[in-house]
Amino acid sequence: MIDIVTVVFEPELSVLQAQAHSIDLYCQDIGIKNIYVIVNDANSVASQIDPAWWGSLQHLVTILPRRVFSAELVHNGWVSQQVLKILGAATSYNTWCMALDAKTLFVKLLKLVDVMDSQGRPCTGKLEIYPVFESSRTKVSKLFEVDVTTQLGPGGVPFFFNTQMTRAMIVDIEHRTSQAFPAWFQQQGSVTEFILYSGYLESKHMMD
Repeated sequence: MIDIVTVVFEPELSVLQAQAHSIDLYCQDIGIKNIYVIVNDANSVASQIDPAWWGSLQHLVTILPRRVFSAELVHNGWVSQQVLKILGAATSYNTWCMALDAKTLFVKLLKLVDVMDSQGRPCTGKLEIYPVFESSRTKVSKLFEVDVTTQLGPGGVPFFFNTQMTRAMIVDIEHRTSQAFPAWFQQQGSVTEFILYSGYLESKHMMD
């Protein structure tokens, strides 16, 4: 089973509605168990989201205002959006969680064999880290004491987090930094969620 986590700002509600329709239309065959919609905006925005947008999957939808994570979030929406994807994945207790942005739309039928191999692993591959993310690469390499040169594909969304590894990563980072994970992450500014997760797996020799 796969959970979905999508993070949304208020100006994106109309495109979130389109995403919801596309998930109902094209993602019925990937074994969705839960759909978490995290509001990266004023808590009141949560009331503007209607689970009925997801059609036949509406019973799977949980809408979460960001206050539920008990984290002081920065005003830089790009940074807080990333930490909320990680926290959302850590909330899931299915094996895999697919992270989306609100503007991620599905345009054709998605089957489980398209995203998971015969051993139940995401079909993501790896790619080199682009120079624009050198600061993130450097910080993550220093944090985990490993030379991070690649990250899991596709380098953006949809991105698959292993939920158990995500929770373990948060515990590891809190131990290394002596800070609550959301506070530490948002202080970095330039660390991306996907390079961080990839660096953690690299440190555990799980990127081969």
